[in-house]
Amino acid sequence: MICQELRACLGAHLDGELDVERSLAADEHLAFCMECKWAYAKERELRTLLRTRLPREPVPDALRERIRWGLRRADREERWGAAARRALAWSVPAAALVLLALGIGFWEKSVPPPVVSELVAKHMMYSRLDAPAEVVSANQEAVSGWFKGRVRFEVIVPDFSPSGIRLVGGRLSDLSDRPVAYLLYEKGRSLVSLFAFPSQGLALPDRGWVRVGDGRFYVTEVKGAEVVLWTQRGLAYALVSSLDRQALLECADTVWRLVASSRAPGA
Repeated sequence: MICQELRACLGAHLDGELDVERSLAADEHLAFCMECKWAYAKERELRTLLRTRLPREPVPDALRERIRWGLRRADREERWGAAARRALAWSVPAAALVLLALGIGFWEKSVPPPVVSELVAKHMMYSRLDAPAEVVSANQEAVSGWFKGRVRFEVIVPDFSPSGIRLVGGRLSDLSDRPVAYLLYEKGRSLVSLFAFPSQGLALPDRGWVRVGDGRFYVTEVKGAEVVLWTQRGLAYALVSSLDRQALLECADTVWRLVASSRAPGA
């Protein structure tokens, strides 16, 4: 992606409306182009100011009623569609109906929330960069201290060295308009990404959760990468890596216990 293309889709990228491929290309360009990175930061700052400073006008009654009417109509159409699907289902042979049910169940289980796709795209992008870290250090306090003043929450840097996973450093990142503290770890040639960001308004699915120790974690796999995601004390945390799921869950449990024992809240 060149500068002109990046500027043309800057708003869509900030709004999280680009597909994964174009979003990845935009992030790769921003990692190297300081002029576009500055433009991106200014646009994000402007949007933040508009969102926080401008007064919020009440919704007119007429518009409110049109929205309610539209929702009621959509609900009726959905019920009619469901009735039609049930009628069709009864006409399908029993064996085919079983296969259909299994297929639908598998599809529902395998579709991750949008934030997971963004996290995996970020992880894949950083794994291809020669120098993805803005601060390079294996010292936990040094990396944690680097984030002070750069994000508005405490960044806890866990020690995964008992599992053979070493700290590389960290950098600032983002997910749509959320600021992200990104920590890089390595085990052999495998990159382990740890993301921390505000959890307010984050929508997560009801299924796909497991318990490890006192923690509850959402687990899934996207494009060959294992993802462990959870919320805790006002922040969302996510681990992404090609390491096996059990190894990531052990790391997630380490982070959970570290955050739970910290004095300051996450946000």
